[in-house]
Amino acid sequence: MTKLSIGFLHPGAMGISLASSAQNSGHTVYWASAGRSPQTHERAEEHNLVEVRSLNELCETCSVIVCVCPPHAAEDVARQILDTSFDGLYLDANAIAPQRAKNIGRLMDEAGVKFVDGGIIGGPAWEPGRTWL
Repeated sequence: MTKLSIGFLHPGAMGISLASSAQNSGHTVYWASAGRSPQTHERAEEHNLVEVRSLNELCETCSVIVCVCPPHAAEDVARQILDTSFDGLYLDANAIAPQRAKNIGRLMDEAGVKFVDGGIIGGPAWEPGRTWL
């Protein structure tokens, strides 16, 4: 298995669960701390995510970016990624309408970024077999 450098935007209740699962699979998991809440800092520290200061640094470090954010912010977060030099794989795991995902995919494709439209079924996965991506 190839060990990946995976960046998570942003490690809230669901994101931290997915990030922990990626770590348990042998990958190195990063997060960008700039502008994040004290609760997010605590979660990331508790689960041993590797801190980088900025989104630019995250995008330079990671070959995969996983976005789990409030649905209303999906396009804005995607545009923030496109404002960096990121050229890896962007996984949008947000609960958004298919047309919104297609629009994000088109933007990523135009920028040369590989795009995966993902969906999460279930709550945060602290028990094996309870949540699927």
